[in-house]
Amino acid sequence: MRTQEIIVTSLLVVIALSFFTCKKTEQGRYYNREKGFSIQVPPGWDFEEKKMRTDLIAVSPAEGPEDTFRENFNVLVEELGVNMTSEEYYQKGIPLFKQFAVDFMQHENGIERIDGKEFRYDIISHRMGPLKIKILQYLTVRQKKGYLITFSAADDKFDRYLPMFKEIAKGFRFE
Repeated sequence: MRTQEIIVTSLLVVIALSFFTCKKTEQGRYYNREKGFSIQVPPGWDFEEKKMRTDLIAVSPAEGPEDTFRENFNVLVEELGVNMTSEEYYQKGIPLFKQFAVDFMQHENGIERIDGKEFRYDIISHRMGPLKIKILQYLTVRQKKGYLITFSAADDKFDRYLPMFKEIAKGFRFE
């Protein structure tokens, strides 16, 4: 009997901790306290944790049967182990992206302040099969962690989604 109580108690603690560390709560805000961030997920978007090497991926609803690419964003928090600037973090990752991306092109970059911290942003494009994808990516380093927020849309829809992507990024918070 004692073993069963311990198992049930342990299970309840694990369930409670999972709700505490990673969840989507009021008004669609997703929290991941373990990784130290929260972000707004638009109404109607699906999201999953720890998929495709990200901490969070959110995907727009399909616009119909002809929709060949669902707009999305993901958040990745990477333990760096060393102090690094955002520029050093960018320089560490961009050669790999260029190496694997077909028809890589950089369109714009700059700095924006999000939750009191400077983030580098880049707008880039590449091909994925026959489809041209455009990406808005934000990155920063904080407390030996690299934070990447990546928004993707089909090239012909990117301008329509860009204001939404920027609004979501502005709502990113360190927790």
